Amino acid sequence: MVQRLMVPVDGSPESWRAMDVAVPLARRCDAPIDVVEVEVTERELHDAEWRVTDGIRALGVEGVEIIGHVKLTDDTVGAALAELLEQRPETTIVMSSHGRGRSAALLGSVTEDLLHREFGPMIVVGPNAHVQGLDGPLIVTVDGSDLSEQAVPLAAAWAIELGVRPWIVEVNEPGQASSEHLVESTYVARLARHLTEDSGHPTEFEVLHGSNPADAVADFAAQIGASLVVSTTHGRTGLSRLRIGSTASAFVRRVPCPVLLVRPPSLADDG
Repeated sequence: MVQRLMVPVDGSPESWRAMDVAVPLARRCDAPIDVVEVEVTERELHDAEWRVTDGIRALGVEGVEIIGHVKLTDDTVGAALAELLEQRPETTIVMSSHGRGRSAALLGSVTEDLLHREFGPMIVVGPNAHVQGLDGPLIVTVDGSDLSEQAVPLAAAWAIELGVRPWIVEVNEPGQASSEHLVESTYVARLARHLTEDSGHPTEFEVLHGSNPADAVADFAAQIGASLVVSTTHGRTGLSRLRIGSTASAFVRRVPCPVLLVRPPSLADDG
């Protein structure tokens, strides 16, 4: 499934944190990694080439093919990365949510731009993500909407690829009556049962309660030692189609593991 990885960097240590995810994933999938820095002026090219080369050397990684690239553009960083992805559509982006300069606001510029161009899925390494391998369970979040459920098949494919168990998780408001608990559990249980039948891969499920979905998922991810959270960019409350929904953004900021974001295919004609 993962044939090639791309890690955009901007010279900051924060942007290179994405390699903590890309390297173990590349080992699992026997995939090469393209490390890419984008510049808008020719005078920056030499320094950028040195930064990329030195950054790769400093990693000291063996057994994984890592290729450095510096791209000059007169457009946005997102547009330049999208052009590279068009040349290698089998590539999966892995990038940090924080950096410097033009790519610092990942959820505001680069990722928004890429997802608007319908590229995905994209693995985002947030500020609280602590990567210790990819052996832990995988969480896919749903909220009762068709948009959110479009992440479920993708989560199953990644769980099989990584050899980990998927969990389907929904977050509801606290204080619901016990009679309602059975109804809400039926929803995620049904999704888990169908996923198990379709994929042949055992699937767990859980209903969490909390006024803040990101906090609830973050706590649960820490509890089970999750290695990845999978979420669509939009769900029941995310109606802005040109921007990442607030819940998905909060997942990136809060959860203690990387987040695999995917724009629902049904939104492909809305941008």
